[in-house]
Amino acid sequence: MKMWSGRFRQPLDPQFEQWQRSFPFDQKLLLFELAASRAHAKALEAAGILSPEECKLILAGLDEIQSKSEQGTDFFADPEAEDVHHFVEKQLVTIIGEAGKKLHSGRSRNEQIATDLRLFVRESIDDLRALLGEFLETLLARAEENKSAAMPAYTHMQRAEPVLVSHWLLAYFEMFLRDAERLQDCRKRVNECPLGSGAVAGAPLPLDRELSSRQLEFDRPAANSIDATSDRDFALEFVNALSLLGVHLSRWAEELILFATQEYGSFLHRQQRHAAEAEPRFSGADPRQGGKADRLPGGVARRRQRFAHGL
Repeated sequence: MKMWSGRFRQPLDPQFEQWQRSFPFDQKLLLFELAASRAHAKALEAAGILSPEECKLILAGLDEIQSKSEQGTDFFADPEAEDVHHFVEKQLVTIIGEAGKKLHSGRSRNEQIATDLRLFVRESIDDLRALLGEFLETLLARAEENKSAAMPAYTHMQRAEPVLVSHWLLAYFEMFLRDAERLQDCRKRVNECPLGSGAVAGAPLPLDRELSSRQLEFDRPAANSIDATSDRDFALEFVNALSLLGVHLSRWAEELILFATQEYGSFLHRQQRHAAEAEPRFSGADPRQGGKADRLPGGVARRRQRFAHGL
């Protein structure tokens, strides 16, 4: 049964129905959909819409969905599920029966996807900042180890003044530190809870939005329901930050490749030039080659254009 089927008397064209399905893509948001559903269930219980027994049953059903999702990809083989929201509702009803349908009381897909996406971006930011933190610590350690070693600085691919290796390493420390700070700043605007916004004009039930926000560890509920359900600024801001991070990684990898060649009189350790033994004409290229960072700004620009046109 479709979540919107009450509005239509005839089924959709089969080809169109398959075309408009997003589940093959947004199933990646399953864990965030389950987390948001748990928070909504507790808000429904606090509002008296669900009994304590119903809430407990729904939470157990959501936990079972998560457990099944971790057992293999076959669990996601559902050709009828339109999106991750529909998939969870179908699975929940299958597991606990009609009580599962009550979970959708007082909420809309609009606020669901807005919440899921914010949870996804927030977790991605936290993961990236943890990795960047480790990388920054490594750069500092290598700078300390090489604080007296000299190397030529380069401008326009030509040798310029001599500098310390530590100075070169700390240049990248500054770049990646800015990347980490940009992500942290982006997180401030990500961390607002859309739950309780309904389709656009708020929830028709007296739901405690502060409770939902705390359950999901957001800083606060979103201030305006129209904005909360339509805002994707945070996603574009996140992708912009990733674009700059990718450019910095590409620059770092390119310099390592160049410095590993005989033409540049490499000061890198021999182990970092293992490709030279197999193919001297390709000295030092190894895994750092094959970067695609030049595609990132263009991809961001295309997405920004599509967003501006509502696509």
